[in-house]
Amino acid sequence: MSTLLAIGECMVELVPKGVSECQQSFAGDTYNALVYAKRFAEQLNCELFSAVGEDILSINMLKKWQQEGISSKQVIKTPDHNVGIYAISTDQHGERSFDYWRNQSAAKHMMELYAKQPFDFGLGKNDWVFFSGISLAILEDDSKQQLVDLLTKLKAQGCIIAFDPNYRARMWQSKAHAIEWLERAYQISDVVLPGLDDHYTLFGHTDANDIVDYCQQFAIDEVVIKAGSKGMQVFCQNTLSAQCAFNPAPQQVDSTAAGDSFAGTYLAARMTQHEPQVALQMADKVASQVVQHQGAILPFDVYQALNLSSAK
Repeated sequence: MSTLLAIGECMVELVPKGVSECQQSFAGDTYNALVYAKRFAEQLNCELFSAVGEDILSINMLKKWQQEGISSKQVIKTPDHNVGIYAISTDQHGERSFDYWRNQSAAKHMMELYAKQPFDFGLGKNDWVFFSGISLAILEDDSKQQLVDLLTKLKAQGCIIAFDPNYRARMWQSKAHAIEWLERAYQISDVVLPGLDDHYTLFGHTDANDIVDYCQQFAIDEVVIKAGSKGMQVFCQNTLSAQCAFNPAPQQVDSTAAGDSFAGTYLAARMTQHEPQVALQMADKVASQVVQHQGAILPFDVYQALNLSSAK
């Protein structure tokens, strides 16, 4: 059974329900992707490498992971920090904004904690490792480099490294700072999932060809480009291998985790030997449903109703 290891932060997600009430759940970009990967391919062993506290929210969060079939055996627990929290607000178009309380988040210290007591992840050929720009952005620069070094080691062991830039400007010191670390991530990645909006903001790229030309310097095997209304394309070894037109959802309620659900589904499909075209279409189908519901994780019955098994 192949393993998909995601690296990053899972947080408490709060969705306001009126002035004085909130709906609580747990989410975070790479965790969200892992949940959707597990739902798509139950046979995958899905693990999250992170750090959590010993507070009640951290304890409940790990219980939720268990319910979703996500292994926490690679998680470091610390009494010195707690779990991070964020709240979502959406406008009338379903576009979201966030407020964060993550200064004391244990995940920000996961590489420092790992360095004090490193362990063997037990990964090798046919296993995949997924991380994102947010996985890097929450860390101090020394810890960023420790993460890159760890990923380089895992790649040398035969793992496939997948990366989603997931650029969030306010999490970086500057645009140049973000570009520096994004390029270090691209250098060690086999599969990348860039968004055209992010590449336009960071590099001025205006279409998929610009992104593919840019990625050639890093010898990336598979480039999965999300270009909004321009659709999606997959380039394998710099050759167009799959494409999917933009299919807007009938109603966009909340765009939270649209990209995460897309990434998790696409990676799981590729790990289970689906061709890029099929993987792209199924990932798009999941993401289109996600934006029609509040919060990052679809209710399980809603996900099942997508009936993706018939397409496999």
